[in-house]
Amino acid sequence: MLKDLGSPTARSAFRSAGEAPLRSAGSPGTVRRRRTVLVLVVLACFTLIVLDARRSAGSPVDPVREAAASVFGPLESTASSAKQPVDNLRDRFAEMDRLKAENEKLKRENEKLHQDLNTTDYARNRAAELDRLLKLAPAYAMTPARVIGIGSAQSFNHTVTIDAGTADGVRADMTVLNGDGLVGRVVRATQATATVLLIGDRNSTVGGRLNASMALGFVSGRGEVGGTLDYKLVDLKARPRVGDKIVTWGSSSNAPYVPGVPIGVVTSVTANQGALGSTATVKPYVDPTRIDTVGVVTGPPARTPRTQLKPSTTEGKGS
Repeated sequence: MLKDLGSPTARSAFRSAGEAPLRSAGSPGTVRRRRTVLVLVVLACFTLIVLDARRSAGSPVDPVREAAASVFGPLESTASSAKQPVDNLRDRFAEMDRLKAENEKLKRENEKLHQDLNTTDYARNRAAELDRLLKLAPAYAMTPARVIGIGSAQSFNHTVTIDAGTADGVRADMTVLNGDGLVGRVVRATQATATVLLIGDRNSTVGGRLNASMALGFVSGRGEVGGTLDYKLVDLKARPRVGDKIVTWGSSSNAPYVPGVPIGVVTSVTANQGALGSTATVKPYVDPTRIDTVGVVTGPPARTPRTQLKPSTTEGKGS
């Protein structure tokens, strides 16, 4: 057995079997060489760092830096140039979206301001009409209403529809007025609405009194919307004058007209041809094309109780 191990073949096989694990783990010379290379690389990096940190004009790192810049600089510039249009396009779209949103916001605000302005003007006008109407309230018991419709021109009647009816105490042959003067009279009423015949209609006749002379006459419509009226005095010898003001002198039981409501002012006077008397042209105080808030007189004019006039007793005692 020992003799076999001592043969050259056996020694070669034993050497091969023993060297295999030593080669796999690495020989001491190989490990030392690797460590030496690592230490040299670390020292070279440290040396480069120290030399570059000096920032001297003759730094040995400058050629390397310039070479790297010459290689990678154009690539970086090309990449930046290629990216810039994309960034600009993205920013442009973002700016357009922002401007569009801001424009829509300003448009909405502008529309709201216009609406508020229009509503404010309308509310101011209605408040002014209602204020003038309230000034007449102590003289008349009335129901306020709004004009919600106007009669058709094909009917040859100048009428308006108001939003008050029998449920509000409105009946036919009631006086309708606003803060400026006489509007007309109620000709028919439903539960919620009423039809008012305007004083400008051809079928409208109102008893009117001259404020200056107290002379009585009749005001008739010409059938013109917003036009003038005709006025004729009962006394044919009487003659109205330009500037005379006319008010209603009332009807029996205050229907259809209560007394004292302003009608209009005389603008011209024309003598009647072939007859006595004259006809005056009257401009009404109320423009029927612009009325909104009106009042329907639903009760007699408010007034203090009348005192009785009694004959004086002093004359009988003296006789």
